[in-house]
Amino acid sequence: MYRSFGHLCDGFFQYGRFNYGGVIMMILGVLLIAAVIYFIWKGNRHDEKSESPLDLLKKRFVNGEISEEEYRAKRETLRK
Repeated sequence: MYRSFGHLCDGFFQYGRFNYGGVIMMILGVLLIAAVIYFIWKGNRHDEKSESPLDLLKKRFVNGEISEEEYRAKRETLRK
């Protein structure tokens, strides 16, 4: 039976009737693994444009959520 299908399984660098098919499949596998790692890494990164606590405090004061006295007291606490 090997003799009848031997031409399809001739060595490492042939996949079916395509030359270098094994290499192509390995490259596709590496690309797939790299894509999965990239998307996992991208999802785990923290947003680099996140605001500092002082920026958030300023926004709350500007929006009228806190009074000037509260703003000054919290600002001094954050600066320590």
